[in-house]
Amino acid sequence: MSTRRGGAQPCSVILSAVMLGENNLKASDVLSGLPSFVKSPEDQTGISGGVASFVCQATGEPKPRITWMKKGKKVSSQRFEVIEFDDGSGSVLRIQPLRTHRDEAIYECTATNSAGEINTSAKLTVLEENQIPHGFPTIDMGPQLKVVERTRTATMLCAASGNPDPEISWFKDMLPVDINSSNGRIKQLRSGALQIENSEESDQGKYECVAMNSAGTRYSSPANLYVRGADEAHRGNYSCRVVWRQQGLQAEPVCNTTQELSARWP
Repeated sequence: MSTRRGGAQPCSVILSAVMLGENNLKASDVLSGLPSFVKSPEDQTGISGGVASFVCQATGEPKPRITWMKKGKKVSSQRFEVIEFDDGSGSVLRIQPLRTHRDEAIYECTATNSAGEINTSAKLTVLEENQIPHGFPTIDMGPQLKVVERTRTATMLCAASGNPDPEISWFKDMLPVDINSSNGRIKQLRSGALQIENSEESDQGKYECVAMNSAGTRYSSPANLYVRGADEAHRGNYSCRVVWRQQGLQAEPVCNTTQELSARWP
């Protein structure tokens, strides 16, 4: 359930509310710029040692600031990371690796601007391996490291099973992939794979597929996609060795062009 707080509104605002009633919007919210949630976090069930991500986005004027709370306190832990959307519309609270008793809680997202404040929350449940129920999602095939030439099509594979059949979604650099904003260039295939046509350098990053059903949520291991220019690709065999760079509690692959590992271009 969401809650909202704001100051008293003038009579003219109340009068305008009648005109906007058919859209189920309060005129006071529209005229004052009070925050409104576009995407609210959802309850999740994860596995100890795994990953959980809560997404929260809001609109308002001025643009609201998003904060995350756990048990009434601002989240603070090496295992907690807040990743902001590029457009400033909100953020993702990512918890990794999950701890069974320590992380189980209600997490609250608050959107605040000068007009007021709104809140929404979601519950995180964390299971030990011996508690995983029948039907919990399994990643049968996750994405793999891929190097693609710019303007070519890149396909990041993902297959999952569970009961009921899990829904597959994708994260790039720990933010959800917004297929609708790609003008049809990025598609999710029926198999669950992510297909990126006419690859651009902005597509480069770390991808994860996520399988979710009523039993819980499971993340794949991350895999990097590298997009290289045609001038680099057509020099012959592109030389690239994957090295690992420590970043916080995780290591991530980095393409080191001075080392050897041939990736033949089609």
